[in-house]
Amino acid sequence: MSAPLRERLEAWYQALNPREQLIVRAGATAAGLLILVGTVLRLHGAVAAAEKRIAAKQADVAYIQGVLPELRSAPAPADSSQSLVAVVDRTTRDAGLAMNLKGTEPSGIGGVRVRFEGASFTQLVTWLLRVQQEYGLSIQAATLEKTDAPGRVNANLTFARS
Repeated sequence: MSAPLRERLEAWYQALNPREQLIVRAGATAAGLLILVGTVLRLHGAVAAAEKRIAAKQADVAYIQGVLPELRSAPAPADSSQSLVAVVDRTTRDAGLAMNLKGTEPSGIGGVRVRFEGASFTQLVTWLLRVQQEYGLSIQAATLEKTDAPGRVNANLTFARS
């Protein structure tokens, strides 16, 4: 505080009667306490928010550590430069669905339409999971129709890379 301002404040304070001086001291003390309490409360709120963020991040880390072995054991995605028709052809043979595959044709940009007749539903679902996990294919459209044979379906599927 500059000297002239301080001198003026002291002169003003000294000019007050004793009762007014007591009120000014009490007010100054109360204002100081309010500032102190406000600062402490604000710091307490900031600490509580930081503790909450830390707890959330610790829970995230624990979850990631829990699923890490599963993520590490997942197969790496296959080469995405392979044509979808070639991927479908090879994987349907591997899954035992080749004899049920009745058509494969490109669909749009980077898509493929596949048609199965009389395919085992279980084998088809297993194959769908495999091409999704291993080759990053996602189903854009699907139509499944039951057949007269139990557990067999006709399917029209459209895939694209995820």
